[in-house]
Amino acid sequence: MDERNIYLQTIPVDEAVARARQALDREALMGVERVPAQLSCGRVTAQAVIARCSSPTFHAAAMDGIAVRAESTFQAREGSPVTLKKGLDYVEVNTGHPLPPDMDAVIMIEHVVPAGDGLLQVEAPAFPWQHVRRIGEDIVATEMIIPQNQTLSAYDVGALLSAGIFEVEVHEPLRLTFIPTGDEVLDFAACPTPAAGQVIESNSQVFEAVVRSWGAEPRRVPPVPDDR
Repeated sequence: MDERNIYLQTIPVDEAVARARQALDREALMGVERVPAQLSCGRVTAQAVIARCSSPTFHAAAMDGIAVRAESTFQAREGSPVTLKKGLDYVEVNTGHPLPPDMDAVIMIEHVVPAGDGLLQVEAPAFPWQHVRRIGEDIVATEMIIPQNQTLSAYDVGALLSAGIFEVEVHEPLRLTFIPTGDEVLDFAACPTPAAGQVIESNSQVFEAVVRSWGAEPRRVPPVPDDR
C-alpha cells in the first residue's frame, strides 16, 4: 500500500481557536493609517473620534420666516394680533441663516400677515427657540462622536465632516491568502470541464466574498497539488 498521510491526533475546536489567537499578535497584524473622512465608509476606527467643532456652530433658523424675540409675541391671540416692526421687532431669515444675536425664535413666513410700511402681524405667540437649531444640536465640540473599533457607516462619514474631522485613523484592512489544495482540484480561472474524479475549485471564492464583507482584502493562489 502507498504511504498515506493520516491524521492520528486531533484537538477540540475551542482549543485550536485558542492556540491560534495566542499565536497571533493583533498589534503586529493590524497597522493604522489615516484616510480622508469622505473615503472612510466601511473602515474600522483605530481610536475614538472627538468632535473638533459643534454642529451647527451657531443658532440657525430652521424655517423661512422672521426672527423675533419670543417675549414680544406673548400677547398675540387670534383676533388680537401683535404688530412687529421690521429691523426693530423682527428680521427676515431663511432656513440656515444665523439667528440675530438679540432674537431667540423664528416664526414661519406662512404665519405672518403683512400690515404695510414694513409692519407684520402675528396672531399666535412664539416660544423661545421655536424653529431654531441651537448650537451643538447635532454635535457638540470636544465630545466623542464615534467610538474605537466601530465600522464607519455612510451616516458616520457625514458626522465626521460636520464635526470638522477631515481625516480619520482606521485599522489597515486585514489581508488573507487562500491556498486551494488537492490533485483533483481544477482552477476555475481556466474555465475547465472536469473529468471523472475532478472538481472545479470554488470554496476560495465563497470565503473571499465573506471576508470582503468584513472589510478585509483577500487573495487566492491557484490550486496546489497534494505533494507540494
